[in-house]
Amino acid sequence: SDNMERDLIEQATLLNTREEYVAWEQRCDEFIDSLEEQSRIKRPRLSTGNRQSVIARIARLESLKDSVRGRFVHVGAGYGLRWREIETVFEGRILTGAIINSNYIEPHQFLEDASEIVLESVQCVLQRYDSLKINTVFNSKFVAGDKRANKSIATRNYDLYQCTDLREWYMSCVVEPVLASLEEFQERDNGWALSRILNLTVNVNRYNLLRAGCHIKLPREIMLKRTVINVRSTDNACFARSVVAALHQVQENAHRESSYPHYSSILNLKDIQFPMMLHQIKKFETFNDISINVYAIEKGIVPIRLTDRKSSKHVNLLYVEDDSAGHFALIKDLSVPPCQFANQ
Repeated sequence: SDNMERDLIEQATLLNTREEYVAWEQRCDEFIDSLEEQSRIKRPRLSTGNRQSVIARIARLESLKDSVRGRFVHVGAGYGLRWREIETVFEGRILTGAIINSNYIEPHQFLEDASEIVLESVQCVLQRYDSLKINTVFNSKFVAGDKRANKSIATRNYDLYQCTDLREWYMSCVVEPVLASLEEFQERDNGWALSRILNLTVNVNRYNLLRAGCHIKLPREIMLKRTVINVRSTDNACFARSVVAALHQVQENAHRESSYPHYSSILNLKDIQFPMMLHQIKKFETFNDISINVYAIEKGIVPIRLTDRKSSKHVNLLYVEDDSAGHFALIKDLSVPPCQFANQ
């Protein structure tokens, strides 16, 4: 298949007539279909690296098709970007797609104009899932004299939630790292110059956030501020115990579960399964007429789940996790500056 890709690239430079182009595009489509079939098959299992390689080749060939099409088919004035979903089988993968570039030559402009397509696609998926893990890969061609090389710049995985500012994520976690990496590459490797932007591939994975269960010791700085109540428990019900701690405040031994009535006598937990998952919170709010906001600690304290409707009984929870599990604790005072939560 490596030879087939090379042949198609070489043949593309030799096309002279529209008829030759049509026949070439058909061969290209057939080869892309065969690659996509490889990507869909579960057995024999492709390694993750091989599967990623197949996705990259599909996106490269789609870019090649668009560039060749412009020589034989009038595609209208102006710049062109095209979204192409790629079927693949990864555990937890929801969506793989690529923004195919037709004739952008400046990376910043390409990434800026691609933003609407990316954000619309991600927003659509976020309406079906509460949280996602997402990364992107910027694919391009570089030249140095008579040498040619493909270069891929992958951004790291980021967690996105329904209340995430997607434009801020895209600018700070996609555009800025890609442009910085391109600049660094061209400064470090003298002689290499960007010759063509191929595509931006977007990988969207399910993120099973808030599988909260056992007791986790909170950072010492948070405990010293006395703004969080961390009810110790040995079961998976830290979410329910934290809500009860908000409804039944005590002056002493607030960290002991024995200081509170049992959650089953206070809360309606119909159809709620522990450990608590993010998607169950809306149902919990409806059954109990309690509104819940959930925050996590990153550079500051950031919301990862905000209620649609604030109730007279409102609870703010902190979600923390270690390598093995997640845990809920009650935020007593959200007016404390974020830096005091996150000064770890």
